[in-house]
Amino acid sequence: MIRTNKKKTKGPQVSVPAAAKPEAPLPGRSSFAARVKKTRRRSSQSQSTTNTHRSPTSRPTAAATDPARNQPKVMSRQERLAAAKGIDATAQQGPPPGPLDAQVTPPAKTTAPTSAPSSKTTSTTMRGPKRPPAKPQPTDQTEPEAGYVAVGRVHAPHGLHGEVKVTSLTENPDRFAPKAKLWAGQQQITVTGVREASGFVYLTIKGFNDRTSVEKFRNTLLQVPESELPKLEEGEYYRFQLIGLKVFDREGGALGEVAEIIETGATDVYRVAAPDKPDLLLAAMPDVVLEIDIAAKRMTVDPPDWR
Repeated sequence: MIRTNKKKTKGPQVSVPAAAKPEAPLPGRSSFAARVKKTRRRSSQSQSTTNTHRSPTSRPTAAATDPARNQPKVMSRQERLAAAKGIDATAQQGPPPGPLDAQVTPPAKTTAPTSAPSSKTTSTTMRGPKRPPAKPQPTDQTEPEAGYVAVGRVHAPHGLHGEVKVTSLTENPDRFAPKAKLWAGQQQITVTGVREASGFVYLTIKGFNDRTSVEKFRNTLLQVPESELPKLEEGEYYRFQLIGLKVFDREGGALGEVAEIIETGATDVYRVAAPDKPDLLLAAMPDVVLEIDIAAKRMTVDPPDWR
């Protein structure tokens, strides 16, 4: 005998949609935990609603009634500088003066006398290394020593082996010959070598073998004693004997003194200088220069009329 199970239904069956079906509890969690979660969510929503609720009797804030307070504050230059340095400018300025404060004169400030700086104060100025003291430069010798005659002038050292460059002031070439004795300033020297080039004389001095040792002879005169000069014939004179002679005319009138002898190639010219007169030029000729007295330091002349 075959039986079939047939369900007895009371009325038509209605299928429930999936969205309306109750959610099954999560695996591993009880339905109590789900209820606690829902309770906390409801409490937080009610609390947020309470915080945003405003009673109708509450007063509006000052910011809402005063629109000027919502605007950004304009700061002065002093306040901006103080803010950049992290200083409260309002604290330094102090409260604004009242009506009584404006009438009261503040007391005068008294400054304490400044004490004199102590002599023990050390300077902190940075200084570079000390420079060595400058070597004294030899002065130019313009006139020979008393009782001496200049025969040459030293200009400067030449080369590295003690040679000096000299301008000759004499017509006697033997003055610079080897083994000749000369005076450089107040020091006697001996010539060991000589050569001529470009109108100058180059001398080598005994005992001076480098440029540094002859540096002290720069701009000095090479001299010989007057006693060593050869005697001249009558009517001949050395130039140094004529410089400084007093010049007079025939009648004995003073014209000045011989200041310079100018070489013209044919005849020398004497330049006579006077403090209150223009210079007088006289040719060294017998009809102009009448007499020369070296012992009396006197020269008698007959200047031309056109002077």
